[in-house]
Amino acid sequence: MKQLPVTEKPYEKCIRKGASSLSDAELLAVILKTGTKGKTSLMLARELLQTHPVYEGLMGLHHLSMHQLLEVKGMGTVKTVQLMCLLELSKRLSRVTKADRDRLQSPEDVASYFMDEMRNLETEHLYAAFMDASGHLLHTQVVFKGTIKSSLISPRELLRLALQYDAAQYVILHNHPSGDPQPSQEDLDVTAMLCQSSNLIGIPLMDHLIIGDNQYISLREWGYVK
Repeated sequence: MKQLPVTEKPYEKCIRKGASSLSDAELLAVILKTGTKGKTSLMLARELLQTHPVYEGLMGLHHLSMHQLLEVKGMGTVKTVQLMCLLELSKRLSRVTKADRDRLQSPEDVASYFMDEMRNLETEHLYAAFMDASGHLLHTQVVFKGTIKSSLISPRELLRLALQYDAAQYVILHNHPSGDPQPSQEDLDVTAMLCQSSNLIGIPLMDHLIIGDNQYISLREWGYVK
């Protein structure tokens, strides 16, 4: 980085023009601070943004494991842990900012709240969001990991959690790693089973959202949740 003119160094550029003026690689270089022999922090940052075999850029960072990061020359344990913590903070900041809004009143609100986190998952996860009668979020939890099948989902566990957090209603969400949110027959079967069980207890399932890559489908809007 010493070979660069002062005006082109990310740290100095940030001071002069603000963080918004920096590219993704420059922002990452400032966080990494140093590179390694023959590789500046900026070069290391650019390499990291191209490391994932499928996803490039910032999306790729979210898909890299600790092992994959450590395999990049110049990424020791300290840098890797710092980067993983930064990525986790970005997820939490996104959720906290969205949670500050009044209520999760619509499928769009719910999808927006979970999208950044769920669109990056490489396997199917089933989330539950428990809310009070006004739509204020009380608790969220991953209740299942793996292919979503009605035979594997426990209504008892979901309703136990709803009672534990004194929820008046709840929403379930699961992701399609392919990025396509089109529902399968199993998705519809799970929805029908949970609707029936929840209505008997008096804590209704308000929606089942399927999360794709920056897109979603609400089974309530499609008429499968009543």
